[in-house]
Amino acid sequence: MQRSLVSFIAVAIASLSFAAGARAEDFPWSYTGEGTEIFNNNNAAKSSSISFTGTSGGATGDSGIVIFNLASFSSADLSAPDSFTTVPYGLTLTLGDTKSLGSDKTSGTLTFTGEFSATKVSKDSFLSPVNTFTSPTKQSLVLGSAEQGFRNYSVEILSFTPPGKPGSGVGSVYAEVRINNPEEPPGGGTGDPPPSNTPEPSTLILAGLGLPILGLVWRRRQKKTQEG
Repeated sequence: MQRSLVSFIAVAIASLSFAAGARAEDFPWSYTGEGTEIFNNNNAAKSSSISFTGTSGGATGDSGIVIFNLASFSSADLSAPDSFTTVPYGLTLTLGDTKSLGSDKTSGTLTFTGEFSATKVSKDSFLSPVNTFTSPTKQSLVLGSAEQGFRNYSVEILSFTPPGKPGSGVGSVYAEVRINNPEEPPGGGTGDPPPSNTPEPSTLILAGLGLPILGLVWRRRQKKTQEG
């Protein structure tokens, strides 16, 4: 009887903990990348370029997304190719917290900067592409509302795939977005009030499960004392 009761309680606690964790991750959100275009810097002709085309869409909970697609263009001849030498660029990613529409913290932006290099860039060639990020590749912001709670959105760029020669294939910038619940709103408690500290139903249920266990242990100790 005792072993069955303990097993039941263990399963119940595990199930409630899993459900609480699942709820913490099931938040819908949106994203939009603002693209840019950079040009060769070996001459003033600007006959070659790399375009960063932003993507947009939505996801729920933690997810990986391709935030930019890259493509190369060139009108330079192979006999007089262009080159990119640490050409700077900036990429802006806007995130939206779908559950807090109407709040001044519904959306926010992150900016990633870098430098791009490549040699022998022409209509028929593209060599030695190198990308170096000059900003942190992992950034975060807090979005939400007092009514729906605040969430920390952490974005980490995990890969940068350069494009091939013009017309041969596209590259991409891939990132992963992870969501966690912060303890307070942005600004360290200033602005909108923090979410309510009222215990979650799962917490109350766990507390209720603990009371019968304490009572059972106390009664058995009393019984042993009386028998002794």
